Amino acid sequence: MNEKKLEKMKQDYENIKIPQELRQRVEAGIRQAKGERSEIMCENKDKNKAENKKSNFMVYIGRAVSAAAAALLVITVMANSGAGIAHAMSKIPVIGAIAEVVTFRQYESAKNNMDANIKIPEVSVKNQDGTVNEDTTQKINKSIQEYTDEMIAQYEADVAAAGESEGHMNVSLDYSVITDNERLFSIRFDELLVMASGTQMVKIYHIDKQTGELIGLSGLFQEGVDYITPISENIKQQMKAQMAADEMVSYFLDSDVPEWDFQAISADTTFYVNENGKLVIVFNEYEVAPGYMGSVEFEIPTEVVQDFVQEGFLR
Repeated sequence: MNEKKLEKMKQDYENIKIPQELRQRVEAGIRQAKGERSEIMCENKDKNKAENKKSNFMVYIGRAVSAAAAALLVITVMANSGAGIAHAMSKIPVIGAIAEVVTFRQYESAKNNMDANIKIPEVSVKNQDGTVNEDTTQKINKSIQEYTDEMIAQYEADVAAAGESEGHMNVSLDYSVITDNERLFSIRFDELLVMASGTQMVKIYHIDKQTGELIGLSGLFQEGVDYITPISENIKQQMKAQMAADEMVSYFLDSDVPEWDFQAISADTTFYVNENGKLVIVFNEYEVAPGYMGSVEFEIPTEVVQDFVQEGFLR
């Protein structure tokens, strides 16, 4: 391939308006096809990384050895060729896992002024070729089943213990898909137990669409880094600022009982990524604050973790 032809292809490429979402998905597929998993985990530390990817892409075209790069060129051209082709492209499997709630069951009971309403979803995780990821699908549904079974068993035990006398209890569990972006699928469960007072509990499951695996908080970050300290320190700063601004706000921090005070998050701490692409840490009722505060959440500024978060999880 002569230099003039290569230069023309380069100019054609640079003039193509590539939709950001499509480009990110396809480039992720290229990196996987080339076996560059370590680069996926650590890249994008500065703007030069993005430029290097573009240069690498041009090398792939020039050498004509990468089928994935050729696919990118074809797809980007097709995407700008009209609505008819765009409609046809909607049937092309996306690169990465697809997670969705496919159905749900509902447990309902009302006995002696004690009632329960528990929704139990079933999640399906599919690979990019449309086949079901049996391992992750089984893991998440098994965990959800165990979680809801335990709740139902406790309710039924409380009803049995009350006997013929009237109790006063309401148990409800609802779910929502709280995050569904290019990298992460998260399904959130909100539990409310009302007896003499109400108790709120939050549980969230996360699927990394890039790997198709269930992940916890540590799965957002590069392996071996200390993400716990900076996040914990930021939360403490937010707690102090909130208490200084409002005397009705109270947290277990710098109290007369130090052993009760909040020290740090853990790898199992509940979290989600909100619609603005920010990490949000969630604490259940009584974890870090008195009961009247309910469950509390702290949005973590991205600059706190930007040096060691994996690409695609946060903005």
